[in-house]
Amino acid sequence: MIQHFEKIENLGVFANYKKPHKMDPFQRFNLIYGMNGSGKTTLSRFFADLNEGKAAGFPDLMYKIRTEDGDFVQGKPYTRKIRVFNAEYVEDNIGEIEGRLNPIFVLGAENKSLADTVKVDEKKLEALETKFSEKETEFSKKEKSRGKIFTDVAKEISKAAKGATIRAYTKKNAESAYDNTSVLTSLDLKELAAASSEMNQSAMDKHSEYQSPSIDFNGKDQSFFTALQGHCDNVRKITLKSATSIAIERLVTNPDIARWVEQGLHIHAENDGKTCEYCQQEIPETRKKELAAHFNDSDNLLKKEIEDAIAYTERLGNTIEAVRSLDSKLFYPELQPEHTKHIEILAKQQSTVIAGLQELTKTLQNKLTRRTESYESMAPSFTGDLWNETISKLNNVIQRHNSETNNFETRKENNFKKIETHFLSIIDQAVKDADVEIASVNAELMECKNGDPKIEKLGIDALKNSIRDNRAKIANSHQAATELSEKLASFLGRGDLKFEPEGDGYRIARFGRAAKRLSEGEKTAITFLYFVVGLADQDFDLAEGIVVIDDPISSLDSNSVYQAFAYLKNAVKDAKQVFLFTHNFDFLKLLLNWFQNIPKPAQNGKSTYWMLHCAMTGATSREAEIKPLDKVLLQHKNEFAYLIKELAAYKSDGEIATAYPIPNMIRKVLEAFLEQHSTGGNLYKKLENLNTNGFEPSKKTALLKFANNMSHPTFSGIDPALVAETKNNIANLLELIEHVAPIHYKATTETIST
Repeated sequence: MIQHFEKIENLGVFANYKKPHKMDPFQRFNLIYGMNGSGKTTLSRFFADLNEGKAAGFPDLMYKIRTEDGDFVQGKPYTRKIRVFNAEYVEDNIGEIEGRLNPIFVLGAENKSLADTVKVDEKKLEALETKFSEKETEFSKKEKSRGKIFTDVAKEISKAAKGATIRAYTKKNAESAYDNTSVLTSLDLKELAAASSEMNQSAMDKHSEYQSPSIDFNGKDQSFFTALQGHCDNVRKITLKSATSIAIERLVTNPDIARWVEQGLHIHAENDGKTCEYCQQEIPETRKKELAAHFNDSDNLLKKEIEDAIAYTERLGNTIEAVRSLDSKLFYPELQPEHTKHIEILAKQQSTVIAGLQELTKTLQNKLTRRTESYESMAPSFTGDLWNETISKLNNVIQRHNSETNNFETRKENNFKKIETHFLSIIDQAVKDADVEIASVNAELMECKNGDPKIEKLGIDALKNSIRDNRAKIANSHQAATELSEKLASFLGRGDLKFEPEGDGYRIARFGRAAKRLSEGEKTAITFLYFVVGLADQDFDLAEGIVVIDDPISSLDSNSVYQAFAYLKNAVKDAKQVFLFTHNFDFLKLLLNWFQNIPKPAQNGKSTYWMLHCAMTGATSREAEIKPLDKVLLQHKNEFAYLIKELAAYKSDGEIATAYPIPNMIRKVLEAFLEQHSTGGNLYKKLENLNTNGFEPSKKTALLKFANNMSHPTFSGIDPALVAETKNNIANLLELIEHVAPIHYKATTETIST
């Protein structure tokens, strides 16, 4: 049972409610009295919200209730079922009343066995649904745990790929790769580092292949080494040649002088000179003949051949020196060592050829001075085999480099696949273990849902079907409709309205036709009966449930009030706990009389009696409080005396908060007094017709205006004059009663003073 509302915050007039100090706990039967606007409907709605742990439209609601089952706060649904009848229940069911009402499953003796089966199945279903929920949570956690394995490995793969993937690599990519890779191969550290390094590369430029140099030889274009070898052979032939001449000893032994004299001789011949330009003496004829014999035509031819050979040697040198190698850094890292190795071999070959050509030049220059001699020379020999082999190997490197550039994206993807497969192989066992755990939990989920046919164990779906089918067998719309119709006729005192079965529910009919435009009293009667009979529904265990009823007599005539009380009394007497709200004093007296005469064992303790009081706490705010029912109401059951007591005790403190409820009290007292001492169709007529025996007319007018204008003020229109006029009009009212009915007034004041 609910024992206390420890606190209620941010719920309408219960904005900051705190349990009063030393407040008695609620008991099995609890009566709460309050005038209109005191917070009864808000509190009854709060009861309805407890099973949800929250209230629609009040997101900031905070509360704490103390129960026999422990404390419950917002967000923690109260486990004991609560049924609430209030204005909202009526409104919510008005549309249904004029449409089709859901069935009420009323049990007959013959269906008791099925009902017991339903209860057993419902307990099994509740246990299975609890287990299913737990397993769903466990399943979700294990799937998240498995997902985290792939989230973490995706980060590792992206890191190893140095962010060079063509897309953002995520958990989904890792899971997809794992599912679609049949063989997971790991890499050693060196292989992983190489693949990772290559992933960070960009596509490099392609290179042209190396070409062996070529040069013309004897008028024909030939490969460099063919021409070089031919030239070496030619140099050896040249050194074997000699020129026929009458040698002048001095010129033979002095090659420098010989070259000088030879050049001078040519110059003189070309310029027809007879005089030596050096000594300005005429050259003797004999000397001319000696020099002509020394420098004859065969010698000139040999000399020219030697000079041509020296020039060709120089061309060969220029050609081989022009060969330039590529920087190895221009190649992909894995090709750089091989390229460097072959370039070094080629460079040595180039140096060897250049050195050989330098030797050839020396041999030919020596021959120029020894043209009259024939001798063997040691000219080098060049096949070019190693050079060509090296060029071929270098071109192979270039071809592979260019191929990698052409297939760069494919190569990059292959390296990424190696990295990806490597890291997936690391998590393989962890994923397999996670899959086993997930499969195990999933099997339990499927067993909860589908059951186990091997041991004839029903699952959630089968249990729901069984419960639904058995409830359908139990439900008897015709029987329930007849019972409801009889109760409605008794309640209203007429039989024109009936509950007629329709499908598995009911429709309200008037004289056999669908009822339309029901009166407010009819709506209240129908919904209240529907609620009362519904307390016996198999979905609600009355002996373990809480019933809350707020003013069931609203819109009912005086005759129906007693019917409502009779049905209410019989409907809730076996409930675990009851809370009854009312603002009607006649109904309050009926409830008090009942509660005070319930045998103590049936009460399971004692009944409690409470009042709801709502006061202004600011210009636009009100707050409700729960306090014990006034003893005048409790002991004398006299609302008129209670209100007189409240008015007589009023002391103005200048605040609207304390003056707020007074106009409503004044109006109720005035209406009750005039009902007994005057006649008329309304308050004005009754006051006009009252025999006031000389009571001052201005006070009567002021009292009527105050009662009409100030009762039930709205937040947007509270008249500041309320505070000043309240005390005056209390005095006017009490004076009027004493003046017109002094004996009545004296008896009332004596009642409230005891």
